[in-house]
Amino acid sequence: MFEVIYTYRCILINNWTSTEKDIITFYNERGASEKNFDIQNNDFGWSHLPFSFMGENMVFMMVTAMLKNFYLYLVRHISYKVKPLKKTSRPKAFILHFVSVPAKWVRTGRQNVLNLYTNKTYYSEVFIE
Repeated sequence: MFEVIYTYRCILINNWTSTEKDIITFYNERGASEKNFDIQNNDFGWSHLPFSFMGENMVFMMVTAMLKNFYLYLVRHISYKVKPLKKTSRPKAFILHFVSVPAKWVRTGRQNVLNLYTNKTYYSEVFIE
């Protein structure tokens, strides 16, 4: 008789002018901002703030928010040439595929040359235009 199980949810608001659909749409849009805070917490150090005072932590949070915007710009432009890297890649994947590469500066023919010890070919595509 009671085979179907329903889940009832309640949204408490004090907005009497909006329709039910508008309220539900507005409530469901909070997921994007929660995802943004999740990325800031896990990838940019917001989960463990480095200072004791709120003013200093506010500066830290603003700088890391700007760094996130720069990171997204950088990944958007590099992802065309670096195949394992996607536009939506998080910093851990960026570091794995692009930053952590064994290298050594070698003096050859009266100039310094950077030797990369990897079989990945996309480094030359990124730096040579």
